[in-house]
Amino acid sequence: MIVKFLAKSKTFKGIRYNTNKVDKNKGELMKISGFGPLQGISNLKPQDYVNYLALISARNKRVQYPQLHTIISAKGKSAGKEELTAIASAWLEKMGYGKQPYLIVFHGDTNNHHVHIVSTRIDKASGKKINSAFEKIRAMTAISQVMQRDEKLTAKTDLEKALAFNFSTKPQFMMILESKGYTLIEEKGKFELIKFGRKLLEIDVSEIRERISNYQSPEKRAKQITALLYEYRSTYSGVLRAESLPLPGGGFKEKPGYTSDLAIFMKQKFGIQLIFHGVQGMPAYGYTVLDYSQGNAFKGSELMDLDVLTQDLNLALQQPLPQRSDLTKNIPFKPHEQIDEFMPLAFNGSFSPQETFIPYEAPIDINISDDIDDEAIHGRNRHRKRQARTNTR
Repeated sequence: MIVKFLAKSKTFKGIRYNTNKVDKNKGELMKISGFGPLQGISNLKPQDYVNYLALISARNKRVQYPQLHTIISAKGKSAGKEELTAIASAWLEKMGYGKQPYLIVFHGDTNNHHVHIVSTRIDKASGKKINSAFEKIRAMTAISQVMQRDEKLTAKTDLEKALAFNFSTKPQFMMILESKGYTLIEEKGKFELIKFGRKLLEIDVSEIRERISNYQSPEKRAKQITALLYEYRSTYSGVLRAESLPLPGGGFKEKPGYTSDLAIFMKQKFGIQLIFHGVQGMPAYGYTVLDYSQGNAFKGSELMDLDVLTQDLNLALQQPLPQRSDLTKNIPFKPHEQIDEFMPLAFNGSFSPQETFIPYEAPIDINISDDIDDEAIHGRNRHRKRQARTNTR
């Protein structure tokens, strides 16, 4: 379960955004609370809620951006609309918004069930701004408390599962945990695991070295993944583009990192994540593959050259498509939301896709340089003390 704060606003655009979703049958109004006499009136319009929130917010002229617009999201379809609404209500109580006017709207039109919350940051009773200090850290702590989750226990479990992976370099180990939202800092012979702005655990670097010394190259699995990449790069474009986040109203905001139609498809259907390395605004120089289904980490260059992987779809179509071999013919599709990303599984059975993949329509052309060994790059960059790595490399 995650919490995300959306863009700040001087007005209450979040109301209109969510009511438009409801009008299009892409959202469902789950709860209205704290609107006083308005709640006894039938046939209210969205503007009525906007006016009420604006009236309360007008009591404090010093706050320029009074709207609170947040998302609480489950992984996949693991939580229903009623459960998410109850979680959101309890979270609002812990954050100091329990008696505030707010709306909760359920969205089920994406791969992850989630609810939107819209309220005002101005206290209805006092006219003062509700405390927003260390808001993101407090938000994650609050959701953890609501979910009755021990953060340190969760971190210990995640660490144990990461150590069960088959990896050959320290950067690969770090990326396994970074994909779960942890920041890792190497300090005095130990890795510190940081999340929610707090150090949760530490592990001796010597233990990581011992795991690396026991590394065994999974050659058969490497050939399987290579065959899958060759097979599907002629269907899904491998051309890289900047990753983006959806914004209310239908817009998008770029975030650090690269993706492609092929990368999205491989993660959704096979639980195979392609992590591209590069500096923002510059071409990617390499990639790493995390195979969640069987618990392996690969240097991308071991599987396929980067310039081949990221070829334009038209070029890929001009090349002969390898026939599915005995290595890949029995590998089923596997929807990403059903994969425990930290529990290596063997492929068994078959699967019929339950969702339609929508290709990106306007990929950005990026000239890609030759792939190089990720240890050579990451090794020297990570010697900097107290500086966390990002996935933009």
